[in-house]
Amino acid sequence: MCNAKKEGIDNFLRLLIGILDESSVRWQVENDGAEILGIEGFERFSLPKADIVFVLGGDGTMLAASRAVGCKEIPILGINLGRLGFLTELDMDEIEEAVPKIIQGNFCVDSRIMLDVQLPGYPSGQCALNELVIDRGQSPRFVNLEIFVSGQLVANVAADGIILSTPTGSTAYNMSAGGAIMSPEMPAFQIITLSPYTLSIRPVIISADEEIKISFSCDSQEKPRASLDGQLGLELPNRGDAFIKKAEYSAHFVHYHKRSFYSVLHRKLGWALPPGRSIKDPIWNIKLGE
Repeated sequence: MCNAKKEGIDNFLRLLIGILDESSVRWQVENDGAEILGIEGFERFSLPKADIVFVLGGDGTMLAASRAVGCKEIPILGINLGRLGFLTELDMDEIEEAVPKIIQGNFCVDSRIMLDVQLPGYPSGQCALNELVIDRGQSPRFVNLEIFVSGQLVANVAADGIILSTPTGSTAYNMSAGGAIMSPEMPAFQIITLSPYTLSIRPVIISADEEIKISFSCDSQEKPRASLDGQLGLELPNRGDAFIKKAEYSAHFVHYHKRSFYSVLHRKLGWALPPGRSIKDPIWNIKLGE
């Protein structure tokens, strides 16, 4: 899978395909990449059986791939062509060395819990790797929110919106809104409201075994909105209930490097660096580990 809008994507695809051919690996390309190469492809959500999905792009492409293949439990290897690449594993200049070793089995896989989301007006469920956001959309008015966790009322608040985040999503919109960073292995969700009209509410972390109901209402003529992973936007009715639980499947990420989550936080986000230090400081990098 790839982000077909990335500059030079045709050359990157051909380079990866050449490496796979040298290792006698059978491969297929989804429609976006296949069109660039002038070959037959497959629809993203009808991926055939595979051992690994190679994703060329940035974090947005990784999120889209996770929603497309998560239910198939196929490991995903991210190759960064984006700006940050927080979820990706390799840079393009690493693939000629790393991909043959990965094909030989030199990798590990970690699993990331996903959200199963039921929204009013949409009969089929949705999934998300990072987060569900319900907000006021184009309305200038608050959304009234009632938040229930396993049937218990947790909060009743007027706000611009609400974020329900997975541990993977805790470093995305959740972090920007003031939420806590969560280790990706945590079996938990985080709930945070956006600009709540109260002094007495804070982010809450709950078990991923809990089921959440968000009852929302908006008096404006403009409809509230739901967003999944910041990519799939859905218009909602003026009032209704959203039901969220842990999905029955997970996203599986391939890891080649022996880097800890905290090392990636430092390297990618510059998190908690001491004054005067840089993420390029070799001494600091040694202390973080590879």
